[in-house]
Amino acid sequence: MLFSIMNDFSYMTALTIFVTYVAIDMLYAWYIMSVNKKRAFTAAVLTSIIYSLLAFGVVSYSKNIYYLIPLASGAFLGTYLMVKFKE
Repeated sequence: MLFSIMNDFSYMTALTIFVTYVAIDMLYAWYIMSVNKKRAFTAAVLTSIIYSLLAFGVVSYSKNIYYLIPLASGAFLGTYLMVKFKE
């Protein structure tokens, strides 16, 4: 079972998931800041982009659980960068 999952693992897919989740978390942080500032249109656009990107991640990692590693790493880095540089 484990060997089969590792055979299906693609480093290019993992990198794509990582980058996508960096972007998602940066967008999510921007979304939260937009909601706090009551910028309805910006928040609405951001949330539609976020959910579109999330759909890609769900489809990717549902085929192989190891894709959760770049997903979580990308989410962490995206939030960290957005909060750090928006201070």
